[in-house]
Amino acid sequence: MQGPVAIILAAGQGKRMRSERAKVLHEVCGQPMIRYVVEAARGAGARSVIVVVGFGADQVRAALADEPDVFFAVQERQLGTGDAVLACRPLLEDYSGPALVLVGDEPLLRAEPLGNLLDRQRADRLDCLMGTAVLPDPTGFGRILRDSAGRFLRIVEQRDCTPEEAAIEEINPSCYVFELPSLWDALDQLDTTNAQGEYYLTDAPELLIQMGRSVAALPVLDAEDVLGVNTRQHLAEAHVVMQRRIQSRLMDDGVSIVDPRTTLIDGRAVIGPDTTIFPFTVISGSVQVGRDCRIGPFAHLRDGTILHDGSEVGAFVEVNRSTFEAGARARHLAYLGDTIVGPGANIGAGVITANFDGKTKARTEIQEGAFIGSGAVLVAPVTIGPEATVGAGAVVTKGKDVAAGQTVVGVPARPLRESVVPESDGFDHRETRR
Repeated sequence: MQGPVAIILAAGQGKRMRSERAKVLHEVCGQPMIRYVVEAARGAGARSVIVVVGFGADQVRAALADEPDVFFAVQERQLGTGDAVLACRPLLEDYSGPALVLVGDEPLLRAEPLGNLLDRQRADRLDCLMGTAVLPDPTGFGRILRDSAGRFLRIVEQRDCTPEEAAIEEINPSCYVFELPSLWDALDQLDTTNAQGEYYLTDAPELLIQMGRSVAALPVLDAEDVLGVNTRQHLAEAHVVMQRRIQSRLMDDGVSIVDPRTTLIDGRAVIGPDTTIFPFTVISGSVQVGRDCRIGPFAHLRDGTILHDGSEVGAFVEVNRSTFEAGARARHLAYLGDTIVGPGANIGAGVITANFDGKTKARTEIQEGAFIGSGAVLVAPVTIGPEATVGAGAVVTKGKDVAAGQTVVGVPARPLRESVVPESDGFDHRETRR
């Protein structure tokens, strides 16, 4: 196990969410909460991550299956946070060094303050360093007790607080750096003499002090960092904060977002400078957008979509797993699924690429400079050649490729033959037909 390591507690059910889904898998801006915490730990410098699972363990494993540096420990019984950390001991028996301990339902934790904690713990050679926050309303959090000189004494959980302790505004958001194996020494001393009858990890810092070990607490986290998600209302609050962070980062990088309040952008999206995003646009999943593109209003870019420089997706256009090459445009009322739109190609209003036949999804290729008329339907798999034209309302059936420069019209679409006007023979045939 390469260090520093991070331990993320993710075994809880979250009963107040009223869901059969594991609590940490509820999504914020398109991603499960647990992924944000893993990314924050990794960004802070953790080289190995252990996720403690319990309720919905298989769901959590599946959600993180593509993360090579993530390992799993199982909390067999719900006996508290101290017991959850002890579940990691078999994986860490041979490890000595810092362990960042976090909870999986705080998706707004940022890498920067966590990295600062790791650096400070290492520099000061502390057995435990806690990240704390000062909140005007500390309800629901454990309180940080200090002596008259400001030195950390202990953590008191909300349900165990006296009225005087409950008035303390410095809180414990369950963000720690412990030195191993010192942590195991403290956890071996835990008992269940508390209101919940559980093994509290929050007792470990005080136990370390009693053993003569070095413990400190630093208020390095802000109110947004420590917003834990216990209800659907909390989930919505976290979404608002995360969306603001995502859009602020994009605007700092040169993206214009006309109305951030009516725009939704997934944190995995990559968007180039000088691109403009108009109101009521949704960008979900791993979407890549180049420079100087125009998106919206009322556009939806779904996972797997790529827009190259200068392309345009306009009003009420949905794009799914498709690529727009440079300068391609679909300005109105279209659906493009599993489609490659070549450079400079034009997609008319109401165009549909019919990519699903009820069993399989197939690809449509619209090559460079092609023009697809309003209301046309392209039934995949099919290829529209370069500079070809599909007439308004035409239906190009699957496998009936359109050749380069060809024009097709009708239902089903057929090549358009030009009318040949015969040379005049000197007679007025209109009079003859009379």
